[in-house]
Amino acid sequence: MNLRQLYYFKTIAELEHYTRAAEKLFVSQSSLSHAIQELENELNVKFFEKKGRNVELTKYGQLFLPYVQKTLDTLETGIDKLADYINPNTGTVVMAGFPSLAQFAPEIIVRYISETNRVDVRLQFNQEATYYDLREQLLAGVVDLIFATEIDDPRVASSYIGDHQIVLLVPQTHRLAQYNEVDLRELDGENFISFDNKCQLRGVTDEIFQQLGVHVNITMETAQDIIMNGLVAANHGVAIMPYPLGGAPYGTKILRIQNDIPPRKLYLMWNKEQYLPPAAEYFRDFVVRSGDVFAQFLAKENLQ
Repeated sequence: MNLRQLYYFKTIAELEHYTRAAEKLFVSQSSLSHAIQELENELNVKFFEKKGRNVELTKYGQLFLPYVQKTLDTLETGIDKLADYINPNTGTVVMAGFPSLAQFAPEIIVRYISETNRVDVRLQFNQEATYYDLREQLLAGVVDLIFATEIDDPRVASSYIGDHQIVLLVPQTHRLAQYNEVDLRELDGENFISFDNKCQLRGVTDEIFQQLGVHVNITMETAQDIIMNGLVAANHGVAIMPYPLGGAPYGTKILRIQNDIPPRKLYLMWNKEQYLPPAAEYFRDFVVRSGDVFAQFLAKENLQ
């Protein structure tokens, strides 16, 4: 049994005529008759019987027809959805990135649509808290593109989009809030809200504290920037984090760090070994052509 036979069976059942079915299917009547005969022989039933110049379904054909219709309808729906998904003008682009990039995501999406006029493309941006989650999703093909720090893997290609500065967030009532920048040695003995061990920045802060001989009192660990913002505002401690793109959260102040702490270098990345739908290719190529789009966003928002 094959799909050709099922389409032939369905068409004959609808038209009740071999000649008209052959014309609609653009096949010879002999080919059509032979295909149905093979199907009947395989299933050991007779599907059609003559009625004058026409044919009609036998009881076996009547029993079989609804299942054939459902099968072919489901297949055609899948084909239509697949065609829509891969259409560069109406398809879907599935992206993911750090929560700290939440304000950047709509900016690059709106910019892409306005500059390319691909208004029917569906662009999805999912937030994933950790580098490792993003890496696994990209390598597994769950997402088409990610915005994150660079993945060192031969399967992954990347394009640099800009640097994200690391800053200190303190409550407005904190003793350091009177300053605009700070030496991290001032944090010795402070209550500290830290990224958890799954986050890259946890390793960065642990290392710099060790180098500076700073000992902090970790009161909370989280992978989410928004939780960190709330805890700082509630005076549960201070936090080192990527510069909040929406500005200082309510009840907090952002301080520049005087010490040599490297910014997050951000990249757009894709899996070279996974199929990339045309809509995602067009978006990727737009970002690559546009260069350091994150740095451009920071300049536009006066966040540099």
